[in-house]
Amino acid sequence: MKIFFTAISFLFLSLTFAQNGIDSPETDDYLTNKTITLPKKVLNVAGNPYAQKDFQLGNVYKQGKLIANNVALRYNVSRDEVEVKGDLATSNSQARVLKMNPDVYVRVLNDVYVYVAPTGADAPGGYFNVIHEGENYHLYKKLKKEFIEGKKAINSVARDIPPTYKDREDMYLVNAKTNELIELSGSRSRKLKAFPTHSKELKKYSKEENLNINKDYSLKKLVAYYNTLK
Repeated sequence: MKIFFTAISFLFLSLTFAQNGIDSPETDDYLTNKTITLPKKVLNVAGNPYAQKDFQLGNVYKQGKLIANNVALRYNVSRDEVEVKGDLATSNSQARVLKMNPDVYVRVLNDVYVYVAPTGADAPGGYFNVIHEGENYHLYKKLKKEFIEGKKAINSVARDIPPTYKDREDMYLVNAKTNELIELSGSRSRKLKAFPTHSKELKKYSKEENLNINKDYSLKKLVAYYNTLK
């Protein structure tokens, strides 16, 4: 799916939810009837289940067209759901879950999240953060949050270990035509070998440009270069 990061050419459709957040017929294009799951109130939790803890204003697009402008959005990483409400003042309890549809994506601040349907039982799927978009290949990031239960100290010398959300990120090279996802993980050499073609050119380029492809910026630069190769 080709994503256009500017909405200048789009018709801006302002959407304000009714008080209960479900009365506007336009929301059927992108919202389910499922209300969000509010996190349990647990004291002293390290981290949170969201990409950004608070709702932020953003836009919803369908097939490249803006369908909801300036609505409140939040990506729940632990549940792999995008939460939507009419505005920042609306109660979180009235927020609803975005439809998991490859044609629907959102932009929140500088982040774009797209939904990729899994192609098999073990194939990755869900929402991905778009890092780079190219003619032949994209670079996506998959955010993950693992909740780890806390532990009480075993004696007076030790300290309690609070419950924690542990962050993890996986990077994927995405075929723009087939949507096939290739994981780019492990060492530098393993990442380079994961590219389907041009391994020698990529190795040479990364060395000449002194790229640390364990970093998002350098990996983005490498994928951009990969798109120029024939």
